[in-house]
Amino acid sequence: MLKFDHARNALRYLLKEYKIKEIYIPYYLCDVIRHTVFEENTKILFYHIDDNLFPAAKFPKESYILYPNYFGICDWNIDKLVKTYPGIIIDNAHAFYAKPKGFASFNSSKKFLPVKDGAYLWIGREENPFKPPVNRRKIFDLYNKKFSKTNNLKIDIPKEAVPFCYPYLAESIEEADNLAFNLIKKGLKIYRYWNNLPQNYNEYKFYSRLVPIPLD
Repeated sequence: MLKFDHARNALRYLLKEYKIKEIYIPYYLCDVIRHTVFEENTKILFYHIDDNLFPAAKFPKESYILYPNYFGICDWNIDKLVKTYPGIIIDNAHAFYAKPKGFASFNSSKKFLPVKDGAYLWIGREENPFKPPVNRRKIFDLYNKKFSKTNNLKIDIPKEAVPFCYPYLAESIEEADNLAFNLIKKGLKIYRYWNNLPQNYNEYKFYSRLVPIPLD
């Protein structure tokens, strides 16, 4: 386990240490990660994701692929991907307590803990020493019980998963905006992930209609 100040620098270390010349990354991703790859002069090959947040295309088996554990709910997707692609790198910024899997994985402590910064990088299947709090998963399950019938994102996660938030995919932009407005009125901080994407991209629905409900 290696410690860094930010998750992007954990990725930067991998790009340099393993002399990664090109990497597949999803369109649906924060700009910070994308800019980090550009700064290291690594060629980016973009890929789309489907309605289940899974890569919509197949990759050459020898490729390096960055796959985010979106909202901390993509454990089953990761299990499928690591069986096929030995060079997959898991971005667990939304899954601080997840088991390291794939060629490498990194997380971000500031999204889960009251700290200014901090990130951890695992090469291979090392042990994650951090023990998850029980309450976060309980709150997630309560939201899922309340919203699962109307949530357009079908959620199925292992019992040990500890998500970053409860991602609610509304039927329309208006419904998403209304839900976000009401949650903000109750004192919750609601963000939209990430930057705008073209409307003809499948990912546009996540940008425009997904409301990430915080669990803390």
